[in-house]
Amino acid sequence: MERPKADSFTAYLEAKQRLQPSTPTATGATPLSLLFKLADGGEMPLAELQGASGMPFEQFAAAIKDLDNSGYLTISGVPGQEVAKLSPLGENVSRLARPV
Repeated sequence: MERPKADSFTAYLEAKQRLQPSTPTATGATPLSLLFKLADGGEMPLAELQGASGMPFEQFAAAIKDLDNSGYLTISGVPGQEVAKLSPLGENVSRLARPV
């Protein structure tokens, strides 16, 4: 198994620090946990992702906006049918930060 390069780990730590200020819900959902939920398939309809996250709508919307603005995912589709898709950066972060 190939070990991640030190600069990849630094990027992971920087990403984790940027996402850390978000307050977790009672279920422990965070913006980083949304990346984990997207990691298996790479994309998911927003309505389905919110249901899977357990986040209240306002917190979910803020987390999606932060992840989109930070370049970890992209949102596409018409209103009501939007799909969240991991960007290459989001794929790297979710892979590196995934619990073993």
